[in-house]
Amino acid sequence: MTRDDNAIRSATGFSQRKVWARYRPGMTALQPPDGATVHDDVEGWTIDGKSDDPQILSDATQLLDRELPDPRFVGDDYLRWAYRENPLGRAWERHQHVEVDGSVRLAAHYANMPRRFRGPVGERSDGAWSLNAVVHSDHQRARHFTRIGLEIYEEATAEGRSFVVGVTNEQSTGAVVKYMGWRLAGPLPVRIVQPLGRGRTRMTHREIDANWLDGEEFTEFAATVDRHVVDGWSTDYNADVLRWRLACPETRYFVHQADDLAMITTTSNLGPIPACVVLKLFPLTTGTAPIDATRAIRSAMRFHRAAFAVYAGFNGRVTLRGGRPPRRLQPSPLNLIIRHLDPTVDQDAITLDTFEFLDMDAY
Repeated sequence: MTRDDNAIRSATGFSQRKVWARYRPGMTALQPPDGATVHDDVEGWTIDGKSDDPQILSDATQLLDRELPDPRFVGDDYLRWAYRENPLGRAWERHQHVEVDGSVRLAAHYANMPRRFRGPVGERSDGAWSLNAVVHSDHQRARHFTRIGLEIYEEATAEGRSFVVGVTNEQSTGAVVKYMGWRLAGPLPVRIVQPLGRGRTRMTHREIDANWLDGEEFTEFAATVDRHVVDGWSTDYNADVLRWRLACPETRYFVHQADDLAMITTTSNLGPIPACVVLKLFPLTTGTAPIDATRAIRSAMRFHRAAFAVYAGFNGRVTLRGGRPPRRLQPSPLNLIIRHLDPTVDQDAITLDTFEFLDMDAY
């Protein structure tokens, strides 16, 4: 076995070997696809993300929609955007297949996408973002997720990635910390801003579309945002990354600009009640004093005709005044988790300056 094989075997208790055959719909466990990996004592086989077979993304989309329903999973566009179109490179993927009643079923899927972080004094670090961890409900507790996760981390490490960031729910947090080496950074704070009070009058609002992303106005916008000083790590939104992020399928984004602050929002509904969701706050000043975004958020609320605005996360250079929502209005608890990939990186020393909805895949 290779060094990577030994690392995975040490962490999971499984050894692996490549097999070679042709992929055919309805194949049996005796006919894994070309280049798949078979693990000793593990049912089925694993496919990585190097294949361009469209059926792979289609199966992953269907599994995600079955277990974690979301409007983005109506077709394969979302996963193709996330895994294949990222300007920083292709995602690291694992797809675990098993045989059920003579046909093939995707039992587990997980991916990490490349991400660049920027830090104090102009530092940059190539890392990753963890997303779409899902196991079929009929195949829980088979150690599929732990094994394919460790394989992904090993692959990303071999490609020079430093650390990975993710968000998990309360149910999954304990397992990924105990068995997969993650550190819990804490729950993401959630704030509700009410429409009462003054808004910003000198502020522009518009929906983001393909023409805007391809035009000079976006080029000027991208040249001014994400240039402020940070004290910890933050997602590095250069023009290519920001354009790609704002082209996510199945989501409508809006941009709001004032002299000292830019903001990205979308809309959502709590039953019949419309809400403004604040995805990103970009300070446009070069100083270190924090900017109060409350009035700007109120202006965005009025633009959307929303009953309230919701913000989750934190920003080292922006503050806002808002209350903690009642339990019935809060989203599912989200825990921020961090894991080093490069073993020379001190995991406990990794701190984030800013982390907001746009930095994850919730919208």
